[in-house]
Amino acid sequence: MDLLSRPTFKNIASSEEQMLAKQQSSTHQYSATHQASQIKGIAKGLVAVALFSLTVPMTKVALTGFSPEAIAAIRVFIAGLFSLFLIGKLSARIPTIKETVGLILAGLGICVGFPYGISLTLMHTSAIEMGVALAALPLLTAIIAVFISKERHNLGFWISVFAGFGLLAHYFSNGLSVDMPFALLVTLISSAFGYAIGGHVAKTLGGWQTICWMMIFYLPISAFSFGYYAPAGFQWNLEAALALVYLGLISQWLGFHFWYDGMAKAGIGRISQLQLLQPFMTLVFAAVILGEALLWSQLGYVLLIALIVFSALRFR
Repeated sequence: MDLLSRPTFKNIASSEEQMLAKQQSSTHQYSATHQASQIKGIAKGLVAVALFSLTVPMTKVALTGFSPEAIAAIRVFIAGLFSLFLIGKLSARIPTIKETVGLILAGLGICVGFPYGISLTLMHTSAIEMGVALAALPLLTAIIAVFISKERHNLGFWISVFAGFGLLAHYFSNGLSVDMPFALLVTLISSAFGYAIGGHVAKTLGGWQTICWMMIFYLPISAFSFGYYAPAGFQWNLEAALALVYLGLISQWLGFHFWYDGMAKAGIGRISQLQLLQPFMTLVFAAVILGEALLWSQLGYVLLIALIVFSALRFR
């Protein structure tokens, strides 16, 4: 080999620098794309939280004309019809077996437990008190997501988790009057379970496809329940009907388009933090729409719980 053709230290160093520059450029492009995706996810999550924050007061209004069973069935039925139309219109792909199992499990919370649980609970408690109880949702969602995604957390995370539960239990025992605590517990666990499982499925299936297929899978059940409970559960008035339309189109369907898409883009843990804002919005809407009294102590509890949950997620 000619001496001039042999690789020199200078040529090797130059080649390594070029490779390093390419790697850095590729990493920078990935980082920029990833950051843009997370920003979009957070923005969609904020929209979803704003839409979800009206669920409690609208359910309270709907109860003036419909039974809890009818509300749960009709809101899922409405969402199922619109989902069926959208899936057919856009020719979305059929979920895999693994995704289908996840959708059915998430639907137990989103389509069954939460719609019925929240309606039943609000028969016996105020929207304001329910808004305070919803402060536990981000906490529960984060805990369930740990087991689903197999994430590991340090001691500080779990200290914050138990501190949040302790503060919430203190409020329940001193300031919250709930005649059906089991229904409230089912409501919270069902919602958190549906959020975490659905967000996990959305990572591969997509946000709007996740909620649409979920509603379609539960459409036969909701249609049967609609026909069974609706005749005995109607005391018609316009406000209740409009509130029920909101629950079906927005709370049960459109809000989840943004919610699951946000989770798919920015992660379940990060998007769940945004729901810390929901209790504040719910308290305000309940006071404005329903005229319920808003106490400083209730705002104080929600704020403290929000801070504890935020600190728990900071330990991730």
